[in-house]
Amino acid sequence: MKVTLKQFFSLGDGRLSTEIGDVYKMLNYIFDMNIYTHQIPTAMRKLQEVNPEWFKEGVSLINLIKSTEDTDDFEHLMKVIDTDYPDFKVELGKVDFEIEFSAGLF
Repeated sequence: MKVTLKQFFSLGDGRLSTEIGDVYKMLNYIFDMNIYTHQIPTAMRKLQEVNPEWFKEGVSLINLIKSTEDTDDFEHLMKVIDTDYPDFKVELGKVDFEIEFSAGLF
């Protein structure tokens, strides 16, 4: 599954850069399951823990943009991504981990 850098930003940076539905679609694909809202933090922790190469590369690009622009300002970063990276795609992979339904409830 390919997603735009702007969509990936939500996973790679943690700030919602597009609609929440994109986060569900990406996490559902990555974990091959239907993620519920309360499971998102668990899924994100696992994704960061496993840190697959495709995730690492996407985060590195986001960090490079932050460094090059010398800012972490969300609005500025979104403008840069919209202007300079509108067609850049991140190829998501799979993470083999089953998230229990109760994960994130306690």
